[in-house]
Amino acid sequence: MTSDAIRTATLDIQKLRKEFPVLDQRVNGRDLVYFDNAATSQKPLSVINALVDYYKGYNANIHRRIHTLAEKATKAYEETRVTAKNFINAASTEEIIFTRGVTEGINLVATSYGRTFIKEGDEIIISGLEHHSNIVPWQFVCEEKKAVLKVIPVSDSGELDMDAYKELLSSKTKIVSVNHASNSLGTINPIKEIVSLAHEVGAVVFIDGAQGGAHLLIDVQDLDCDFYAVSAHKMYGATGTGFLYGKKELL
Repeated sequence: MTSDAIRTATLDIQKLRKEFPVLDQRVNGRDLVYFDNAATSQKPLSVINALVDYYKGYNANIHRRIHTLAEKATKAYEETRVTAKNFINAASTEEIIFTRGVTEGINLVATSYGRTFIKEGDEIIISGLEHHSNIVPWQFVCEEKKAVLKVIPVSDSGELDMDAYKELLSSKTKIVSVNHASNSLGTINPIKEIVSLAHEVGAVVFIDGAQGGAHLLIDVQDLDCDFYAVSAHKMYGATGTGFLYGKKELL
């Protein structure tokens, strides 16, 4: 590729920066550069303007009032559910539950599905790549139900040891909960294989999509996962919003 072609293919960084008002400031005498996107992303003008438009134009309770503003707000709310469904290729909007983010999604499944179906002696599998939000809720369930928490080890290359995972699986395995992509290493896990192997022993699979939602094309029907959670604040959306996907028959 010639230098001219490389320049043509390069993003217009200054134009891109202008989409993010927070970057229009100087820190320690330099233009602000933000690298903490794995924790939370900054918000572009399109998102900020959408929030402002809502509060300025049609702020109202949804599903509870019959007047123009409420109907407009309800329509926008449900259209967002359609957008979320399409974003991950869910089979139905009834499989989309709005949450405050992945952490709430994990806790919701752990305290509802987990507490209902996990019995003494059952096993839950997580991995050594998990964020604390995908460890602690399962620890609580195991402690309460006298179940066993098992951990897929991580290889020296930062990848899940799939042979060890296969050894951990058994008829006692009821839930497998792993992330799609690691927030610390960037490792992209072989989710289809993880799901397929778990289903062979009758377990359901929860996928933490906090990083996957921001960086990967997600097709929950192709992955065949049972639950998938996304946080909007890591992919340019509003803080305190997200959604949980669950197969309709499980919900």
